[in-house]
Amino acid sequence: MRTHGPRHALALAALAALLMASLPAHADDPADDPAYVGTWASDLAQCKVPQERQEAPLMLSKDGYDQYETHCRFTSVDGTGNEWKVTSECTVEGSAEPYDFTLTVSGGTLTVTDDTGARDLLLCK
Repeated sequence: MRTHGPRHALALAALAALLMASLPAHADDPADDPAYVGTWASDLAQCKVPQERQEAPLMLSKDGYDQYETHCRFTSVDGTGNEWKVTSECTVEGSAEPYDFTLTVSGGTLTVTDDTGARDLLLCK
């Protein structure tokens, strides 16, 4: 059986270093997340409600949200700073539904605006 010497190991290490350097730095760094990412509730007591209950808080990620039996995946998010227009595909109690809305963050308050109006939510800590 042929074994590879230290030169082969050094070449592989150099190749691995080059590949790692070409990847985006901190691609999954939470500091890079939009300001809307987090758990939001109508009052701070709601923050402690588990997702198995209808009164559960809204859990927003960069790519979607979950709240009780509603699960949405964002198909587009346009905006920067503190306001985003979102298009999403949701499953609500097993039924597929499109849902378009705007998210606005001001300090610890998130305003969700859709065709029914606006509602303010507080950031859970």
